[in-house]
Parts: sequence; C-alpha cells; structure tokens
Amino acid sequence: MEQMPYPYRVEPRHPTGDDRDPRVIAAPAISTVVTLAGGFVLGYLAVLTLALCGNACHNDPAEAVIVTVCGWGLVIPVVLLLISWLLPWRRRHAATRLAFAILAPFSLGALYILFNVWLALT
Repeated sequence: MEQMPYPYRVEPRHPTGDDRDPRVIAAPAISTVVTLAGGFVLGYLAVLTLALCGNACHNDPAEAVIVTVCGWGLVIPVVLLLISWLLPWRRRHAATRLAFAILAPFSLGALYILFNVWLALT
C-alpha cells in the first residue's frame, strides 16, 4: 500500500523573525526609570507635606486614610509598568506597550494631585 502525502501544510503558530519589535525594551525601560524617580520625589513631597501642615492634619483617622490611599494607589503605576513589560514582544503590540508605559508616570502624578486635593479638603 502506497502512502499518501499529507495534503495540509503546517505553519508555525507564531510567526518568527521579522515580526519581533527591535525597540521593544525602550518604552518600558524609560518609563520604569521615570516612574521610579518620580515615585521617590513625589513620595518625599507627600511626607514633607504631612510634616509641614502641622497639627491641622495630624488627626489619626486622616493620616491612616492618607497612608492607605497612597499605599494602595501605588499599585496602579506598578500594574501599568508590568503590563508594558509583559506584553508580547511583537510589532502589533508596540502602540499598546507605549500607551501603558506613558500612563505609568502620569498615574503617579495624578495620585499625588489627588493626595493634595484630599489633604486640602480635610
């Protein structure tokens, strides 16, 4: 009995070679450095703000809420950075990776603005 040739051609599931983005590390790396430096600066400013406002904002429930909100709010920039690093390293994800990398430092700045607004309202 003669063996029949296989009629279907098997293609790799993920294309290799030219689909890989050559600048894949640039946006997440720059965003990580900017977010880390900005986090240290804005964290220092937040602590300095609490120290300079005197007895007006040194009631225990307000400080507990501020520390909790700022601590949990830092999860947002970290998640955005992780998403920008963990997206597949293909050209079609380049715009999404860039968007998440840009949003990470801006979310940190928005968190600091919300911190100051909340502190001014209490």
